[in-house]
Amino acid sequence: MFKTIMVVFLHCLLLFFSCPILCQAQPALTGHNGGERLVVGVTHDPPYLIKEKSGEWTGLNMNIWKAIAQELKIDYDLKEMTFDELLAALQNKSIDISIDTFYVTAERQKSIDYSFPFGNSRLAVATLPEKINHPWWTAIRIFLSWGTFRVILLLCCALCVLGIILWLIEHRTNPDHFGGNIIKGIGSGIYWVGSTLASGVCFGVALKSLPARILGLLWMFLCAIALSALIASLTSSLSATRDMAAAVSTDELRHMHLGGIRGSSESTALKNIGGKNTLFKDEQSALKAILDKRIEGFLYDEITLIYYRDNDYKNMISVYPTETKRFFFAFGFPKNSRIRSKVDYAILDYIEKPEWPLVLQRYGLEENFEERTPHSFRQRRRR
Repeated sequence: MFKTIMVVFLHCLLLFFSCPILCQAQPALTGHNGGERLVVGVTHDPPYLIKEKSGEWTGLNMNIWKAIAQELKIDYDLKEMTFDELLAALQNKSIDISIDTFYVTAERQKSIDYSFPFGNSRLAVATLPEKINHPWWTAIRIFLSWGTFRVILLLCCALCVLGIILWLIEHRTNPDHFGGNIIKGIGSGIYWVGSTLASGVCFGVALKSLPARILGLLWMFLCAIALSALIASLTSSLSATRDMAAAVSTDELRHMHLGGIRGSSESTALKNIGGKNTLFKDEQSALKAILDKRIEGFLYDEITLIYYRDNDYKNMISVYPTETKRFFFAFGFPKNSRIRSKVDYAILDYIEKPEWPLVLQRYGLEENFEERTPHSFRQRRRR
């Protein structure tokens, strides 16, 4: 009996010392003031953060944050601010994290910390429709392009070759239209081919021989297919050129009255560009200033401006990329944040899951989230 009691006691003792981790409660993530709930700064910045009419917050960054909060079992309260208020709140540590999108810059990292960067974008400028590139100029550039000249050259060669072939076939059996000297006969053949290409029929010149009529019929079918393909190609080129306009140069920006957001990286870019500029508290104020013609352009994140162009300001503004380099973006933390490392790895865990590409597709942002991670963050990820 005594031996049995000792064996049970030793087993219990062994279990107690071999599983200390299971017996310890996991420390909860607490807020900056020691409270149990984190204070999370947000601002309306679509498609990253979108405040719906109901007051609910959605958007890409909210998707990421909800997944992080669920994984880390975080209780939190959202606090809405303007962008410059978010930056000030991080600097004075009155919030625990901002889940708005912050460009990763060396200057800003002096006063705040960043999470793992999960995407990238570049600066673009929003203007009134077609202020920089009028569609007629876009069409003229397409028609005067080398590709268009090659098509025209190919058609001219086809006209000459087919005109000669028709003359060879018809000049004996059809002397009324293809007789006389060689130049006149070949000219009639080219005229027939060209008229058929342009209008589908040729008045004044008729084909009489069976081989010529068969060749003419094949040419008509080919013309119908070629013209349809050409029109579709030109339409596609005009549409693509409108959506992917040539980057606006720094010199062009310098001669425009531009708007920006106070405290943002774009406001720093405006100072570097030079010229006249006006800073606003939020995007809506800057976009309204464009519509009121108080400014000529609004320099801001390309992804956000494209969202406004396709949704809230459809057919009211145009968006053009600039020559600036791409910036990585991330969440913002106060300096020496106690929660940053845990949030950091929760972000990594989320963007490595299979549903991450589906979330990006929902917002049309696949190309902005390719693996272009800075070297320092790649090192941190390995550790």
